[in-house]
Amino acid sequence: MSVEINKVEGGTADKPANVSLTVGDSARLPTSPSSPNTRLNTLIGALIGFALGIGYAFIRNTLDRRVRHPRDVERETGIAVIGTLPLEKTLDGERRVIDFSSDGGVGISHHTVESMRELRTNLQFIDVDNPPRVIVVTSSTPGDGKSTVAVNLASSLAAAGQRAILIDCDLRRPVVADIFGLSADAGLTDILAGRAELQDVAVRPHAESPLAVVPAGRIPPNPSELLGSQRMREFVRSLSESAIVILDSPPVLPVTDAAVLATAADGVVIVASSGRTTFDMLQRAIDNITRTKGRVLGIVLNRVPRKGADAAYYGREYYSAAGPSGR
Repeated sequence: MSVEINKVEGGTADKPANVSLTVGDSARLPTSPSSPNTRLNTLIGALIGFALGIGYAFIRNTLDRRVRHPRDVERETGIAVIGTLPLEKTLDGERRVIDFSSDGGVGISHHTVESMRELRTNLQFIDVDNPPRVIVVTSSTPGDGKSTVAVNLASSLAAAGQRAILIDCDLRRPVVADIFGLSADAGLTDILAGRAELQDVAVRPHAESPLAVVPAGRIPPNPSELLGSQRMREFVRSLSESAIVILDSPPVLPVTDAAVLATAADGVVIVASSGRTTFDMLQRAIDNITRTKGRVLGIVLNRVPRKGADAAYYGREYYSAAGPSGR
């Protein structure tokens, strides 16, 4: 080939042509593919994934308005969180009464029992000079666990030796009678209508416990009017002279019953569900209560995960403050 190029370009033996061909190396098969470049692609993919993760975290933190941490609740609403209850699958799927004498009973964790006791203690120390005697337990929307909290708050008070009366004031969807396995034929509505007295409808779930339960009774056509009546005010005030009265009321946002009850109570406890209730819902519930001159005693954050990032307050911070053996 080099000889032919030399002839074409006019080269001679004494004077070579201007263009020449020099063989550098022979053709060989490649030992590795030129594409894809696995190392480069892995690096690029890691960088893209990191950027997407940062972007998702930023968007979630900005747009996700669901309640997750007690400090966020206090910062957004200005209302103190007086209790954090862990996610308990046994209570979440089925409303149950905690047996405080046996540290919860079957299927109830020790964490849940201690959290309910902490809620009881915090309520007692909200106003030491004038502790609340009539407490409304409600939530912003249905499904936040307010009835379970009300039932077990009353049970924890009784377990501490205090006389407590739990009244089912949810005259639309009453559940207290079902939780305790009581008859729902007679209850609060019969007392307010003058058809029965307290001793006729109040039931003690355990003879040795200072807890009395008053079911809702027959569902009336005018629940708000009954709960806001002067007879209802006088009834709960008379009970508060000798016992702590826990009123399980309907959620705040769908109906006005809880706001009406707040005017006859010493305060309201609002139950919020972690990862479900939004700050907007919670703020609207607070506004509805305060608009009727009601007093919000505090917020209970329910169903707080015991693992993961949202469990920091319930787990690690608890032990760092109290020590491994502290309570």
